Amino acid sequence: MRATRLLKYLPKPAQLLALAARTATATRAWVVANGVWWASSVLGHAVVLSGVLLLLGTVAAPPKEGEAPAFEANVDTEIPVPQLDHFDVGQTSLEPTELNTETLSLADAPQMEGDSAASDVEALAGGSSSAASGGIGGLDRFAVKALGPGPLVRGSGLAASGTGRGPGSGGAGSGFGARGDKDARKAMVGGYGGTKASERAVAAALNWLARHQNPDGGWSVEGFPRFCKGEPCSGAGSAKSADSAATAMALLPFLAAGQTHQTKGPYRRNIDLGISWLVGHQKEDGDLRDGGNMYSHGLAAITLCEACGLSKDSRVRLAAQAAIHFIERAQYDSGGWHYTANPQPDEPPFGDTSVVGWQVMALKSAQMAGLDVSESAIAGSNKWLKATSHGKSGGLFSYQPGAPASPSMTSVGLLCSQYLGAKRDGASIQEGMAYLLNNLANPERRNCYYWYYATQVMHNLPGPEWDTWNRQMKRVLLDSQAKEGCAAGSWDPAKPTADAWGDPGGRIMVTSLCCLTLEVYYRYLPLYRLDTQEMTETDSQTANTSADDKSKP
Repeated sequence: MRATRLLKYLPKPAQLLALAARTATATRAWVVANGVWWASSVLGHAVVLSGVLLLLGTVAAPPKEGEAPAFEANVDTEIPVPQLDHFDVGQTSLEPTELNTETLSLADAPQMEGDSAASDVEALAGGSSSAASGGIGGLDRFAVKALGPGPLVRGSGLAASGTGRGPGSGGAGSGFGARGDKDARKAMVGGYGGTKASERAVAAALNWLARHQNPDGGWSVEGFPRFCKGEPCSGAGSAKSADSAATAMALLPFLAAGQTHQTKGPYRRNIDLGISWLVGHQKEDGDLRDGGNMYSHGLAAITLCEACGLSKDSRVRLAAQAAIHFIERAQYDSGGWHYTANPQPDEPPFGDTSVVGWQVMALKSAQMAGLDVSESAIAGSNKWLKATSHGKSGGLFSYQPGAPASPSMTSVGLLCSQYLGAKRDGASIQEGMAYLLNNLANPERRNCYYWYYATQVMHNLPGPEWDTWNRQMKRVLLDSQAKEGCAAGSWDPAKPTADAWGDPGGRIMVTSLCCLTLEVYYRYLPLYRLDTQEMTETDSQTANTSADDKSKP
């Protein structure tokens, strides 16, 4: 009975047929009126989208504001796994070698052409010719502007001090020296005091670093010995939660040599995995500390900014920009940075020059790569440097305000001052330079951290003072590099004497900083050589313009 009552309310077959007929008629009318337009629209959008996908490869959703992008390893199966055999530092003669991005790991690198006997004698002596004229090694054949402006561009205002012009690939024209240009690199090595032996040491150091990388792409200051072959390397670091810093320090020497995750070369896969590890451990707010402190973040930020500037990889660019914004937010009212981040209003004006140095280097690397950098962060850095300066002319620096000046902090403060616009002939730079020359590299007082910063300061001052510093620095580093066993190519943090920071940073840190010190010849252009050349060119152009004006009726 109940089912019979329900059937009364169901539509009759005739009604269903009438409804279907009306629907079909309406559909045909819509197709006639609108179908051609809709079909054209869908086809056009499909063509455009296909073209965009072909050009970009992969389209990723934009990250939320303040959020670091996801970064997949994207390990290309075409990138071969490198055969990282033991690199015998002493297996070759001191013949000139062409150590470009494709030959850095070769045991028998090809000879350079055109090396004179005089340069051979100079290299065997472990010295270098004065770089005051910039004419050594054929450097005069290259226009400094063609290699990029380096970390400083002349001009007025904070925004003008340090922005790179046209960051590009491989170094040439990017503001990152002559890293990826074979001929320019060769000229700068000879022109600024490098030798065959120093380049050989760099190649061996890169080989050691690559052989001690974690399978996941990172490096560890304490865990690297488990990848040793034969007798394990000594010198495991004691620092905890420092894998981010270790990975950044290990990657920087490869980038300094012109290698990226996109260039051809024996370490492309190592770099690809390393950069993927860094960005994979970055938090949504840009934080790269990975359980460490602002030392770790500053180093990782420098690494990503250099990788961005050299490769122009948009994924790395997003991660690097997020890291820079994190640095800006972590700055204290004092203008400095300290171990912690995100300072609170009721905290005292923390900061220390050592941490400040890494953050300023990250900000300058970001400017060179064309990233956005807050002018207030730069102004705050100057405020901190002024608060920690000492000496008759303010050319010496301390760890914190009120503390005594030291060589290490003076080297950090001077390099920051140079990058922030201090003049070469300024009293503070001259005072600081004299102080560093009174504290030359000494194997009995090893301090690779001080040597790394001071070498950059002196390299920015081409002339007899740089020549004096460079000769001693090279001699100490080349003599102390390990040349046997699995440790070949690295530097022992405890031998021949204990390094000042060898215990926490271990062999990874000491090797990375020593290698970077020997790459100073082409990592950046000397700031003041560029400044002098630009002024000379400007004066010449002004004189020519005036002469042309006078010749006009």
